[in-house]
Amino acid sequence: MLEDKELIRRIQNGQTEYLNKIAEKYYDDIYYFCRYQTGSREDAYDLAQETFLRFIRYVDHYRYRNLKGYLLTIAMNLCREHMRAAAKTHSQEKIIDSAAWHGILTSSETPHADSRTRTSENAVLLAEALLALPQTQREAVLLHHFYGYKNREIARMTGASYDAVKSRIRQGLQKLGKLLDPDDFREHL
Repeated sequence: MLEDKELIRRIQNGQTEYLNKIAEKYYDDIYYFCRYQTGSREDAYDLAQETFLRFIRYVDHYRYRNLKGYLLTIAMNLCREHMRAAAKTHSQEKIIDSAAWHGILTSSETPHADSRTRTSENAVLLAEALLALPQTQREAVLLHHFYGYKNREIARMTGASYDAVKSRIRQGLQKLGKLLDPDDFREHL
């Protein structure tokens, strides 16, 4: 399998068939990030597609850094635009599809039906709590705890200072702790 740098080099040299390799490799990460941000399956699908369309449009300007981080930055900016536009057009909250959140946050290997039901309920509660966080805190918590990015990487991706990122993660986790029963969610955070 080719590394990201080589895929980008080939794409920039006109071998556009390698765009599919990048989409295959990173689509799920981008989709789920957008899903966490919006709470909507349909919006996440559209935003993930738009992320890759923007990447394709500007691929010649890409300069061999962390490709996944670059794509997540595009997705983050699109989610911000989407949320601002949605806030202007309507102010009602979206309904969260519990089955979809269950698929995002849990594995299908839960041994007992009672355990699966409880895990599904926890996944929905966690999703609702994440959506209750301010967008900047939700982004920082997701990028740090769900995607494993370091604070400095998040700072570079979001354009915030290192200290601001640290603060957003801490405050976001504190708010999540107030919204959730800690015993139910240790496995998720």
